[in-house]
Amino acid sequence: MIGYFPDYRELNSEWAKHLTDIIYFSAEPRADGSLDTSRLTEENWSRLIELKNQYGLRVHLSVGGWERGDDFAAMTADPGIRRQFIANLLDYMLSHEIDGVDFDWEFPQTNKEFADYVTLLAEMRLFLSEHELFVSVALPADPSIPLSEFAIVDRVHIMSYDHAERHSTYEQALKDFQLFLDAGIPAEKLVLGMPFYARGVNDFERELSYAEIVSKYRPAPEVDEVDGLFFNGITTIQQKTCFARSQNAGGVMFWELGQDTLDESSSLLRAIYKTVMSGC
Repeated sequence: MIGYFPDYRELNSEWAKHLTDIIYFSAEPRADGSLDTSRLTEENWSRLIELKNQYGLRVHLSVGGWERGDDFAAMTADPGIRRQFIANLLDYMLSHEIDGVDFDWEFPQTNKEFADYVTLLAEMRLFLSEHELFVSVALPADPSIPLSEFAIVDRVHIMSYDHAERHSTYEQALKDFQLFLDAGIPAEKLVLGMPFYARGVNDFERELSYAEIVSKYRPAPEVDEVDGLFFNGITTIQQKTCFARSQNAGGVMFWELGQDTLDESSSLLRAIYKTVMSGC
């Protein structure tokens, strides 16, 4: 159970009780091989390490993300700069007791950029494996991407959301998961992604957090669509979790924790946790 915690959210210690892993989003690569961590606070790292020690939580660093990866292409293209980046990233991880790094380049544009990305991931995993640290990558379910080449990492996080119209249905999750299986990536490396937010069915740019949906519309657990907005309600989230378990997947992940409600009866995170603990 892997949750993303963006730097613009307030860390909620209660999350740790219902997670195995938390990913702190995000640092940015720079063209000179340096790592921009200016959005990440030492206070949050200290609190995350406290939660790690208290609950056995694994703590990861996210690198990249939407509008945070402009320098990936330049950095990955040069072998020397790439090695410098890896060294800088490893130093940061070791000094902050971080268990893994999650890469999210949105998006490589050419075959060479994809090849350079895969090379970075392979080299990163080689270095981190010596320290028993994880490398994961977040990828959209896009058949035009050379998905099979990303099997080199420890985990592939399937961004099974932001599709057209009803952006993250149960049926679409099954198709997305199968796409990665067909690419030759073992199920145990695949982590099924689920959204904690809604998108407009006819207006893709219209977006509300799940917490805002609950506050405004009070949907029943089995409801996934209100006022032209599609989201994952409790029932769908539980069904997706059970599907991932039935496939012996590596787990489930969610974007993002701050979009959930704080109420136990409506919380998606708690619904997933209860489903995992009680079985399907």
